[in-house]
Amino acid sequence: MKLVAPVFALAAVGCTTSPSRIDPAVAARPSDALASGAASTAPERDDRLARIERRLDKVTKALDEALGPPGPDPAAMYAVPINEQDPIEGPRDAKVTIVEAYEFLCPYCFMVNPAVENIRTKYPNDVRVVSKYMVIHGAPAATAGAYACAAAKQGKFTEMKAALWSALWKTENGRPQAHPEEVANIGAVAATLGLDGRRLTADMDTCKQWLSSGQRELQPVGIHATPSFFVNGRPLRDNSFAALDKLVSEELDKASKSTVAAADYYGREVVAKGLTAVKGRFAD
Repeated sequence: MKLVAPVFALAAVGCTTSPSRIDPAVAARPSDALASGAASTAPERDDRLARIERRLDKVTKALDEALGPPGPDPAAMYAVPINEQDPIEGPRDAKVTIVEAYEFLCPYCFMVNPAVENIRTKYPNDVRVVSKYMVIHGAPAATAGAYACAAAKQGKFTEMKAALWSALWKTENGRPQAHPEEVANIGAVAATLGLDGRRLTADMDTCKQWLSSGQRELQPVGIHATPSFFVNGRPLRDNSFAALDKLVSEELDKASKSTVAAADYYGREVVAKGLTAVKGRFAD
């Protein structure tokens, strides 16, 4: 099958749950507190140092608010967990695990989806894609995610995922246009996929846990926007097919040289050894 790279250019952009807020930095001049000379008593010196620390705390807080939460270090590997409700596409013993954070009403997720499908086509035996959901665009997005999760419980996740992308997005004048109102019609689409309607409805209610777990599990590793990817724990910064393919190729080569069985590789070499949280900008 011929691989087709995404038509749209994807830089470091995405749909975010925590937009940056630019506030004026708190002015502080620690040297002023020491300008009174060296003849101060110890209690006076301690008091001035305490005031300096309080001022620095305010500066640090203001900078964090202005810059937004820190993202993952591209040079690091993170122990991104996989829970039992996460839908998985591809062999469960794949050597390379891609964890994808996305949402069905995020335009950037829609644009990058062809790259993900091309990777699955290129590496059918060596790559698995684990889905984690982050609700950003409200109730319609949550409903779409619940449909996908419930379909996964009947072994139809890939089919429902494709149906949702097709129903909720149209390319008009070269740009993706969302149609969230189409969520109301997904029940009829589900019937065409051979899904049990009663079971689907019941499972959608239990899938609320999956909708909340994605954000809870991804925030510690610096993910606050969609789409976001980790390839065997390594964060992807450029959401293009070329960049994703390069990272997959590197990790596949590494895993192929390992003596750890493919089925155990992600747990033993990524989860057990990766970082569980990003460092703060001003952490020691």
